[in-house]
Amino acid sequence: MAHISEQELIERLLVEDPAARELLYDRYAGALYNMVLQLVPVKHRANEVIVKVFNWAFHHIGTFHSSGYQTLFAWLMRKAREFAIKEVVPETALTGTELIRQEEGILQRFYLVLPADQQQVFRLSYFKGLSIATIARLLALPEEQINDILGDAMRSFRQFLKNTWN
Repeated sequence: MAHISEQELIERLLVEDPAARELLYDRYAGALYNMVLQLVPVKHRANEVIVKVFNWAFHHIGTFHSSGYQTLFAWLMRKAREFAIKEVVPETALTGTELIRQEEGILQRFYLVLPADQQQVFRLSYFKGLSIATIARLLALPEEQINDILGDAMRSFRQFLKNTWN
């Protein structure tokens, strides 16, 4: 089952196949967890975010095709970012979807102050939902360098959030 297509995986998730749920988790949890840890550096809180993401995905898989996302990873990444931001931002502040949708919003202001290399990698990862491997191929850079650049951007993002809401 590990080599089934994304479409077949979605079909199996729609009928609540436990093996499909395991496969979805196995395929994407690692990458999502690494991204969540960049925003929520406390491991038990990051673990809670991942549980929320997959619980949400299992219950809302029927909305994937109408969501406008091309891949499950991008769909899950967006929700993981929303849950992670909600975890670190006060209840009275703007949350994931609102941050992303506002043209002059906080996320865009942060993005614009990043150095050019971090902007490019952050945009491809955060806004486009591309994997580290895909970004490395697109930019013809080693994955380790992409990880370092994204790590720097995410540390800056955590500091930006801290400064903005504290």
